[in-house]
Amino acid sequence: MPVVVGIRFKDSGKIYYFDPRDLELRVGDQVIVETVRGFELAKVAFERREVGDDEIVGELKPVVRRAEASDLMRMAELQQYHAEALARCAEKVQEHGLPMKLVKAEYSFDGSRLTFYFTADQRVDFRQLVRDLARTFKTRIELRQIGPRDEAKMLGGIGPCGRILCCTSFLPDYARVTIKMAKDQDLPLNPSKISGVCGRLLCCLSYEHEQYLEMRAQLPKRGSWVMTPDGPGEVIGQNVLKQQVLVQLASSGMIETYDLSQITLATEQVAALARARAAEGITPVSPAKPDRGERRMLRDEIDAFDWSDDLSLLEDEDVLPSPPPAPVLPPASVLPPPVESKRDTEQKPTPKSRPNRRNDQPMKAKAEAATKPAKTSASQQPATASKATPARDAAEKATPPAGNSAGRRRRRRRN
Repeated sequence: MPVVVGIRFKDSGKIYYFDPRDLELRVGDQVIVETVRGFELAKVAFERREVGDDEIVGELKPVVRRAEASDLMRMAELQQYHAEALARCAEKVQEHGLPMKLVKAEYSFDGSRLTFYFTADQRVDFRQLVRDLARTFKTRIELRQIGPRDEAKMLGGIGPCGRILCCTSFLPDYARVTIKMAKDQDLPLNPSKISGVCGRLLCCLSYEHEQYLEMRAQLPKRGSWVMTPDGPGEVIGQNVLKQQVLVQLASSGMIETYDLSQITLATEQVAALARARAAEGITPVSPAKPDRGERRMLRDEIDAFDWSDDLSLLEDEDVLPSPPPAPVLPPASVLPPPVESKRDTEQKPTPKSRPNRRNDQPMKAKAEAATKPAKTSASQQPATASKATPARDAAEKATPPAGNSAGRRRRRRRN
């Protein structure tokens, strides 16, 4: 099993494994270690120990040596240029018009690399900016985009509790915090109350979450019915830290606070009494209904009242629809009876009329013209009027057509 020492580059950063070689190192000693980015100044987090092979990720780098006074002086000298480098980089960012906010500038231990940390809402194309910064500072430039939590960790500050930020003082990794943790701890869901200086949920919400779940599991859930020293009731609230519950009594409706031990004792007593009665064969008596108030009794009377008779008065009476009036038909035209003459009643042989070709043609035309309007008028009459009586048929047969008037005159003259 390999022997390693724990090295931390920042006070609240992660701990990395390094090979101590033959150096005797103590916790808090400052050393120079070899990293992928070159030599770095770090601090020993724990002394040498043996670890498993599965805990080592990548190549195990060695500890070069202990840090000397000259190394510390050099590091302090480089830190003096951080503010100036940050100001000049801000000018370049403004010239290029990039949507980014600079947070911190940091030189490496040997001064061969200058790193700028910034925040942005979206991805930023800073390739041209890197070229300008490299020509300005004559060194290797590196730009890193960080999140709000990393920004708060680098800048530091004081949290709502009045202490130094956890991420700055001791928290190596960011815990996964959800809104459910705030609900489980009965915290107000107000962003200003459960958010830190970084604008995210407080990391300390995850510290006591497991304890809250364990203590809450021992309490009866909300909405469940429990037995109290004052009778049965419904649980409407919980106080996890004090192990108390708020119960609304069924008998009086009052809300009382009971300890978990009181509810447990009352439940055990009721259960013991029920078991004793069951052993004796006593059937439990159904509890009598509690005396209800006047308002509740009045409400029951109103709910039980039969409104069907009264509501029926508001409905319209069922009246059969009257038959539609019969259509008014025009009176049937009745022709007067024809006047019969003695000459017409006498049956005399009608003389044969001489054919007159000249008069036949106009007579036929007049007869056709007279019959056409008669046909159309008969078709336009309603169906009820079309029913003819025997007297009417006789009158129509006896009435000669208008076209035969000329022939009748000739016959009269001859007679």
